[in-house]
Amino acid sequence: MRIVVDAMGSDNAPYPEVEGAVQASLEADIEVILVGDQDSLRPELAKYSRKGKINIVHAQERVMMGDSPMQAIRKKKDSSLLIGLRLLKEGEADAFLSAGNTGAVMMGSRVILGPIKGVSRSAICQSLPTMDGGNVVVLDLGANVDCTAEQLCQFAEMGQVYAQLNLGVKEPRVGLINIGEEQAKGNDIAKTVHLNLTASEHINFIGNVEPKAVFTGKADVVVCDGFTGNIILKTSEAVAGLMKNMLNEELKSSWITKLGALLSKKAFISLKKRSDPNEKIGALLLGINGIVVILHGSCTSNGIKNALLGAKEEFEMGLTQHLQQGIEELRRDVENLPCPTADES
Repeated sequence: MRIVVDAMGSDNAPYPEVEGAVQASLEADIEVILVGDQDSLRPELAKYSRKGKINIVHAQERVMMGDSPMQAIRKKKDSSLLIGLRLLKEGEADAFLSAGNTGAVMMGSRVILGPIKGVSRSAICQSLPTMDGGNVVVLDLGANVDCTAEQLCQFAEMGQVYAQLNLGVKEPRVGLINIGEEQAKGNDIAKTVHLNLTASEHINFIGNVEPKAVFTGKADVVVCDGFTGNIILKTSEAVAGLMKNMLNEELKSSWITKLGALLSKKAFISLKKRSDPNEKIGALLLGINGIVVILHGSCTSNGIKNALLGAKEEFEMGLTQHLQQGIEELRRDVENLPCPTADES
């Protein structure tokens, strides 16, 4: 299969993109199309004696992190980001990934690839570790600041499909982020979502959950608007960084703790692997006609490699087709409700 990479997206481009592409292509049957400035990509690629299946498509423009997404889509038609998305649209690739401007990736994907039928908004989705040793699917993580009840129900459906395919959970427990677990909690939108998901026959809705449920393992899928989801994600990343620094300080405080750290080295390596975003596929943009993966701008070559391997798996599992089927089932459930479901966004 072929995967196209926006090779000018990350903070350290094109080094992570090129090295990650080489690693993935050598490890799996993947042909990688690197889109970017050929004068930068060719010498970087030439550093590797074994390259795998790597092709370069020249792009004379680059979308910067500080660019307005709308202006980038309108004015930088020959950017590596947009050329890559067009290759996916035209069938020249089976998936697309970028560690560049997230807003531009989202907007470009919607404009070029278009949404899945029945999906009014795409959502950023990621799997996060839980305290019980499992994982939880969280969406939306930042694509939509404000959401209608209908859109949140669509996120629940897409999250359920993703969890079934990637977590192997036959009937994922779906929870709605709220300020309390009681049905009457939250604003009118939350109450409408609660009503609709409760009435949906094929969604295993467990009701409202508080943010702590993201990490306790109470739910397999957690749904929220992008504003809330992004705050949860960035706060958890900051807390994880704080705990890491505090632990390092304590472990270096005496010879006894240093010895303990040495004896626990294997456990710390395992912990790092579970919590390191570069060990995972990255974030998927669900609800788009195509596999689109979004990574941190600071991602490493290992992050690019794992994103490529993960994108290959998502395509082979038929993620987009399964999402389409799930949305159709949700639509039938909602249409059968005896009460109106529209809310005012």
